[in-house]
Amino acid sequence: MYNEDHGKRSGLPVQRHNTSLSMKVKEEDGSPLIKKVLISSLIGMGVNLGCGILLVTICCMFALLSDDPLTLLVPLALLSLLVSNFMGGFVSSKIAKEAPLACGLITAAAWGLLSVVSSLCLYTAPSSGYALWQGLLLHAMSAGFSILGALTGSYKPKKNPKKHRRFGK
Repeated sequence: MYNEDHGKRSGLPVQRHNTSLSMKVKEEDGSPLIKKVLISSLIGMGVNLGCGILLVTICCMFALLSDDPLTLLVPLALLSLLVSNFMGGFVSSKIAKEAPLACGLITAAAWGLLSVVSSLCLYTAPSSGYALWQGLLLHAMSAGFSILGALTGSYKPKKNPKKHRRFGK
């Protein structure tokens, strides 16, 4: 904890320098960590989009098989949105293991921006069924699921050094 000067303690505390995410360097290839986080977030967005299209298609087929498809269509579409956001955050944090929360936040922010812009462009009628605060809450929930996926993807269970052997083996 103290500076060592030829084996003697000088009594001065060591200064620790905090480095930002852009200054940290990945050891394998020497590239900045922020580049790795942005690339993994972009891949997470692709997984998010692909998983969302696949899940919406499956949910629409399931809704069409029911007696009243219009009542099931919106809840199943929201479920597929949340699951696809979770998978996007999960995949992005698995790629960039050093900064999973940053991956989840960037993926969530990019997806939120994409969904807000697309909902503004594709807005057809004021009778969408949701008020403004409900739509904002749904966007916040989808961002939360992306962050939850990133944190789940970075979870590593602790290894138990003591394995209990039974029956003397």
